[in-house]
Amino acid sequence: MAKRHEVPIKDTWNLDDLFATKTAFDKALENVKIRGLAFVKKYTGKIQDAKTPDILLESFHALKTIMGEASPVMLYAMLDFSADMTDADKRRRSMETQAIFGMLQGELSFYQSEMNLLPEALLEQCAHIDPESATFFNDMLRERPYRLSPETEKVLSSLSQSIFDLPYQLYSSAKLADLSFPDFEVGNKTYPLSFALYEEKYAYDSDTDVRRKAFEVFSEELGRYRNTLATGYFAKVQSDVIMAKLRGYDNVFDYLLLSHKVDYETYLRQVEVIMAELSPHMRRYARKMKENWKLETLRYDDLKLPPLPGMDQPVTQSEAKNIVSDTLAIMGEDYQKLLLSAFEDRWFDFAANEGKSTGGFCAVPYKNHAYILLNWNGLLADVYTLVHELGHAAQGMLAQQERHFFNADPTLYYIEAPSTFHEVLLNDRLLSEAKTKEERQVIAARAVANTYYHNFVTHFLEAAWQHEVYQAVSQGAVLTADDFDRMFLDTLKQFWGDEVEMTPGAERTWMRQPHYYTGLYSYTYSAGLTVSTAAGKRIQREGPQAAEDWIKMLKLGGTLKPEALAKEAGVDITTDAALKETIAWIGQLVDEI
Repeated sequence: MAKRHEVPIKDTWNLDDLFATKTAFDKALENVKIRGLAFVKKYTGKIQDAKTPDILLESFHALKTIMGEASPVMLYAMLDFSADMTDADKRRRSMETQAIFGMLQGELSFYQSEMNLLPEALLEQCAHIDPESATFFNDMLRERPYRLSPETEKVLSSLSQSIFDLPYQLYSSAKLADLSFPDFEVGNKTYPLSFALYEEKYAYDSDTDVRRKAFEVFSEELGRYRNTLATGYFAKVQSDVIMAKLRGYDNVFDYLLLSHKVDYETYLRQVEVIMAELSPHMRRYARKMKENWKLETLRYDDLKLPPLPGMDQPVTQSEAKNIVSDTLAIMGEDYQKLLLSAFEDRWFDFAANEGKSTGGFCAVPYKNHAYILLNWNGLLADVYTLVHELGHAAQGMLAQQERHFFNADPTLYYIEAPSTFHEVLLNDRLLSEAKTKEERQVIAARAVANTYYHNFVTHFLEAAWQHEVYQAVSQGAVLTADDFDRMFLDTLKQFWGDEVEMTPGAERTWMRQPHYYTGLYSYTYSAGLTVSTAAGKRIQREGPQAAEDWIKMLKLGGTLKPEALAKEAGVDITTDAALKETIAWIGQLVDEI
């Protein structure tokens, strides 16, 4: 793969919009440090003595300003490093930034600890007087029963960046900086291999020999690191279980779901209903794929194939912009114009270079435009990733226009709804424009392969496996790489049954995604897509009014809990009805195929 300095500038994001020089970044980092420590000095000891809301509200507004200024600094270091994790200077800058923020987090822990010493009525009074602060103070009241002593909280906060995040940092370093793959040969031709090349290219390759050989070599090389990564991941899960017990939660799931603002039953519903009701549809999908590709056996390493041979197509960045423009037209001119500026103003990092983070993500530094990482291969499938990340951009930027730092992000349960919503719009537009049964069949196949398979199968299987892992560790199990392999293989077999042959290496899929290191994140993809599918159907029925309601909902940020936020978009997630309707829609798309 190309080195970072070898890729065209036009294919990289413009971080100069955040900080034009490293000197400017260093100055901003130092300023955040100074302001943060000044806040600590000014308010330590005074919060616990508060008798009226005045100083609480004063300090709240001061803190949200500091955090808003800190956001671009923290994200700049992360973005710069994620584009090239082989660069020692970028790594050092990222680690130094994390160390400073870890120190500040520890120092600032006094704030909530002192708040916990105050009468609940005083915090409730703050929320009533200043609606902008309501979510902030109500969240403090929700967390209050689980807070430890001020000294303990300071230690834990100080360790969060350097110690508690260490398993993820080890995973990222192994995956993107240390792990290398040998070339492989098929039919006297040599093929280069990397983590990104397998995940973004060979997994979808129409040449069966190339696709399967790539998976074999890829899995074998992953296996060299399985014990190291298993040790790190077990430490991550075990630390979550220990923290849940220390803080007095009934179980680790309640601890991890606090920031999602949903209960265990709502989370578990996503896992159990999908396993029971989506599995039959996807087994039919697998049978059809086997037939269409004329395979004697459909193997695990064949599942990323498009269900219809030849359905993918090359797409230029210019053509991608036109697709985005047409897809977002239904959302109104202002919304469309905001996101189309991404192409002109270099929000995207399209480049494929050595050491770059795989997959795609979107980051929105507070009060700045979004930054979107992609690994662009020039195929229509990449456009789905692009519109997905633009959905995150829309939510972040629109909410930040209306909300302060603490109110800008929705809860984690809802975090993938804005992103998958764009994919739903793209699918619905293409289906509505299909002129023949054959065209509609191809579009239905793309919808399943690019949207629903990724979010409702890949990430669901992660979530189902993760649920079993956390349950086992909660009950005292010590898990090794062999256990992780066995549990993932059992999850795959439960979902796919006898329709898919589990190729050696399938059990190592748990080594391929970073989502496991961010709590119970994986299930949020299906949760978000449930909301966005229902909202997309409403827009088809009601048009501009439904689109306007969705935009208003985005601007609410994190001021409402998931059930109330979905209701603003006309979707009911208090029961399993929307989830079952989404699964039924996937079944209809499979019928089309």
